[in-house]
Amino acid sequence: MSVTSPTLTINFLMKRIADFFSRENVILFVYILVSIIVGIQNYVGGPLKYNNYIIFRQSLFHLLGKTNLHLEYPKEYFDLFLYHPSFCIMFAPFSLMPVVAGMFFWLLFCSLALFYAIRSLPLSYKNKIFFWWFILLELNTSIHNEQTNPVIAALGLLTFSLLEKGRVKWAALLPVIAFCIKGYGLIFAALFLFYPKRGEYILYSVFWLVVMSLLPLPFVGTDYFLQIYRDWYTCMVDDHKVNFGLSVMGLIKLWFPAFTDKGVIRVQYLGVALFAVTWIWTLVKHNFTTQQNRFLLLAYASLWVIMFNHAAESPTYVIAIQGVVVWYFASRETLGQWAEILVIGVFLFSVLAPTDVYPASWRHEFLGPNLIKVIPCFIVWFVLQFQLLSLEKK
Repeated sequence: MSVTSPTLTINFLMKRIADFFSRENVILFVYILVSIIVGIQNYVGGPLKYNNYIIFRQSLFHLLGKTNLHLEYPKEYFDLFLYHPSFCIMFAPFSLMPVVAGMFFWLLFCSLALFYAIRSLPLSYKNKIFFWWFILLELNTSIHNEQTNPVIAALGLLTFSLLEKGRVKWAALLPVIAFCIKGYGLIFAALFLFYPKRGEYILYSVFWLVVMSLLPLPFVGTDYFLQIYRDWYTCMVDDHKVNFGLSVMGLIKLWFPAFTDKGVIRVQYLGVALFAVTWIWTLVKHNFTTQQNRFLLLAYASLWVIMFNHAAESPTYVIAIQGVVVWYFASRETLGQWAEILVIGVFLFSVLAPTDVYPASWRHEFLGPNLIKVIPCFIVWFVLQFQLLSLEKK
């Protein structure tokens, strides 16, 4: 009679478990389950826990009531509505639901949007599995705050997927939708420069921008329509003065307190210049002909838009983390063990930084005040910057 060794039994069980959690339907179920659990936690925690959802929800009624979208409404929620006026209309399906139902469906929508965006990417199934699991905790952080960032992240990935498939019309629409949520979502439109049919893409982008910008018009009339855009512009200008967030500027302000606010803002301008130089260099050198290099450009856009975003906060990092994962897939063959080390560092000190993995005292007294979450992502962006400027045409 043969005897199975404990080691073989454990290996067999581990393989079965790994196979189980590698199934797409199982991962999808986990994404749905996480959304439901977060929804229950937020609902039990009271309105303060789902305050952002209430801000989004009430924006539709403020729009229909022709009041300033960007004022404080302390009887309804705290903080301000900082989003594009068209977002009120896009969010209407969730606004018109009862609060509890709308909140749950909003969280499900955010999670499923990111899940299917990852699914759409031209990656091997093994890489998609890694992507789904690696970003899950960051997604959890974002939806705990009822934020729009998973949707913006998903729109960026879907834009890339559609450009890879040559579907210009829809690839032009998605960054415009992202822009009509938060302005920085438009960054993913910059990828069109590395694909054919650039003129067609620009025409479709202008068309979609006009269509999306006019969304509120039928509901408010021409007079108030112009006013909501004036109010939005004023809000965006004022918001830029508030802080420097979990960004490169935030790090500089922390590490070099002698810097004036104007000096720190110049760093943001430098970031814009770096982005432009990187894109122009890539075009001039024609270093975008391989899919691997285009993945690096997608990673750069995802990381850059958070690293140099004055309004970056922990929930926005789902966009940066997707950039890290994409960078890892495109770099691990060339960087080898260094890519492994950096991606582990991102997971330990960026993804896990705001979670209960670390004691509350660590989070509140060290990780948070010292912007530790920013540093690993910044290092990846820094490495990626040099990669893109040193690429050779293949």
